[in-house]
Amino acid sequence: MSIKKKGEGETLKCKACSREAGERGFCPSHLKAYENIMRKFSFWRKALNITWKDYLSGIEENPLTGEWAKEVARCLINDGELKNVAES
Repeated sequence: MSIKKKGEGETLKCKACSREAGERGFCPSHLKAYENIMRKFSFWRKALNITWKDYLSGIEENPLTGEWAKEVARCLINDGELKNVAES
């Protein structure tokens, strides 16, 4: 899926789907999942002493996790910059 810059006649596409992207490169549904994932990581890290990658892998593998959160987790696993930010 290609992402075009604004001003090139096309809107930005969500990192996780083909909908129009907004803040942080996600559509509104995936943005909400992203915010939940980011907000809850510190609690899980303290409780289980897990890494960012293990946290995201757990989200992706959990059958009770919603699809939007799983799709965001997949995107974040592939995004090296976010791993470094979250680990610090």
